[in-house]
Amino acid sequence: MRHPGQLKSLSSLLKQRGSHLDTLKTEAEIQAARAEAVRSALATHLAKQITTGDLQHGLLTLYVPSAGLATELRFEERTLIEKLQKNQLFKGIRRIQIRVRPTPPPDTVRKTTARAPDPKTAHLLRDCADTIEDLDLKRKFQQWLNGYRAIRRILKTDHLI
Repeated sequence: MRHPGQLKSLSSLLKQRGSHLDTLKTEAEIQAARAEAVRSALATHLAKQITTGDLQHGLLTLYVPSAGLATELRFEERTLIEKLQKNQLFKGIRRIQIRVRPTPPPDTVRKTTARAPDPKTAHLLRDCADTIEDLDLKRKFQQWLNGYRAIRRILKTDHLI
């Protein structure tokens, strides 16, 4: 039994029927089932590269990474619709909209380059910290500034720390 004010567990929230979370969970399950049905209805080389979007008013949206695949998929549209109409999840499907959404290369998304701090910037930040009148803010700003090893190294070599 929960005490008043105690947070509910995630599992109890997910099991709660009729909630917004339950609705989102159901919609996510339907979306995953639709994506699997589309993949199974396509050739392997196409199935690996498509992402299934929404089905609204009989229009199913599919996303592919290149215009070439979009063209190939457009030629398969009629047979794909015929296969999908047999599935209850695609009741009322009439058309397929194919959109090109290039996938960014994974290296450029996650890779960040670290820059060496500029000594001039380190000195400007230190001077700025000295001009702060609020003592608590000044102390926190100096702690923040000292938290960066590279800046601290520059200021130590110039005997400012």
